[in-house]
Amino acid sequence: MNDDDLLNIGAFATATGLSIPALRHYDEIGLLKPAQVDPGSGYRRYSRAQIDDARLVCGLRAVGVPIDEVRAALGRPGGEIRSALDLHRERLIAQLRELSQRIVAVEEFIGKGTAMPAPQSVRPVQIRVPVGDVKKAAAFYTAAFDVVFNEAISSLQFGTYRSDRFFLITLEEGDVHARVRFGLLVDDVGKAHERALAAGAAEAHPPTDFAWKPRTSCIGDPDGNLIDLSQA
Repeated sequence: MNDDDLLNIGAFATATGLSIPALRHYDEIGLLKPAQVDPGSGYRRYSRAQIDDARLVCGLRAVGVPIDEVRAALGRPGGEIRSALDLHRERLIAQLRELSQRIVAVEEFIGKGTAMPAPQSVRPVQIRVPVGDVKKAAAFYTAAFDVVFNEAISSLQFGTYRSDRFFLITLEEGDVHARVRFGLLVDDVGKAHERALAAGAAEAHPPTDFAWKPRTSCIGDPDGNLIDLSQA
């Protein structure tokens, strides 16, 4: 390799937007190795051909893409990098929803004049729903009901832990013939019903007024589980 094609770490940092400490760290973890390291002084030198990869690392890390996903993106076609960014965007949206729920919970705590409401001794907090594919089912529920999907526990999370609103709908891959039926309270049955249909639900019965219970409709999720929507 021609020495004219090599840049010292300072010049490479300037050319790529990465800091010198970041370049040292990425070398240590094997994400972005220098083209040459002086065995005596330990000085790192980088090839001009590495600039595009380094700029990609800089851009992805600037928006918070995890290191392992950045590593996987290096050297991949642009379409795969776009897929990684789409995945990261969905993760950020889920985090934003969860943060919004936490803010609501904090406002409730402030309004009640207490740091933490005392939970009831016994109340239901979880149901398990059989689905064919957890990711596809999660995409339907988040689109239909604007809820948070907690991937770590494979659950749709309503409210925050230890708040009165906390509840989990856990999605489990398994026998989709073992369908379940459950109900959700919504602010507007008509709007919630239409949004669910637009997200891929099947209509079981349209929004209907009853003399003996709130306005209600029923939809089926893509796996055939029935969901009763009732006016809150």
